[in-house]
Amino acid sequence: MPAEPPSPPPSPVLAAAPRIRFRPARRRAPRRLRGVLLAALLRGLAAVLSPLSWAAAERCGRALGALAWRLGRRDRRRALDHLAIAFPDLAPAARRALARDCFRHQGMNLAECLHLLGRDCREVAAHVEVEGWEEVERARAEDRPLLIVTGHCGNWELLAALINCRGLGMAVVARALEEPELQALLAGLRDRFGTATIERGGEGAARAILGRLRRGGVLGMLIDQDTKVDGVWVPFFGRPAFTPVGPAKIALRQRAAVVPAFIERLPAGRGTRGTRHLARFHPAMDLPGDPGEATAAMTRAVEDQIRRRPEQWVWMHRRWRRQPEGI
Repeated sequence: MPAEPPSPPPSPVLAAAPRIRFRPARRRAPRRLRGVLLAALLRGLAAVLSPLSWAAAERCGRALGALAWRLGRRDRRRALDHLAIAFPDLAPAARRALARDCFRHQGMNLAECLHLLGRDCREVAAHVEVEGWEEVERARAEDRPLLIVTGHCGNWELLAALINCRGLGMAVVARALEEPELQALLAGLRDRFGTATIERGGEGAARAILGRLRRGGVLGMLIDQDTKVDGVWVPFFGRPAFTPVGPAKIALRQRAAVVPAFIERLPAGRGTRGTRHLARFHPAMDLPGDPGEATAAMTRAVEDQIRRRPEQWVWMHRRWRRQPEGI
């Protein structure tokens, strides 16, 4: 893998983003049909992967990712464009190799998640090595609500399964997928390992979030995508990125301990006892009192992890699709 450029120095929050109005998307019949067909295809693939070993499922996923790289012209172009923004000093050939590895990694993520539909916590523990769990225990000992902050790094669904297999009882706050059949498939995976889903923006979501935290519960939140929520512009790989501010507001108002946690796929031969992933829990963050600055601090933690394993982030996501006026 090419050498990674050094991380830029921390930058201040660029500006608070105004509330943005979005027109509700119209559900089209072709999209609904596509969701039904894709969910059926994924369930069939899960049945194929179920009797295989973890390693064999990963190999199948890697092949699927390679196929997606060849056929996914739009996502391939987006990934290359975004890598050019994040790593402008890398040679085009190196960025192309990085993007191709990203697709293979996402294919393995998919295969692992489908494989887990027929497994339990013993399978999770067998393939994930853990560092820093004492940081979670230390935060829980303070009798404060706990917020696990992460990004779409590594296999983030496997990270959620690991956390709740260790008895933490975490709920995740996430946007519901537009296709109900795919949402049901994803919810089934999470439910299997005790991960409740609070649908962001859904009826009663705010009440569920606050109720869980006030009872000393645990929330998991991903903060590395441009989504239809209130947010702020913060630096992300040196460029303004619209970032959800809700997690910072919740953490500050509820005096929650904020523990960054990430999972990464290990290179061949690096794991212990046959493990193939490493979940790392960092010390609780000392956040500034301003929600925008706190969001920037959380985003820096995510960026640091992406720089560690750049091929394991979702470069096809349009992270910089909006920009502040005048930039």
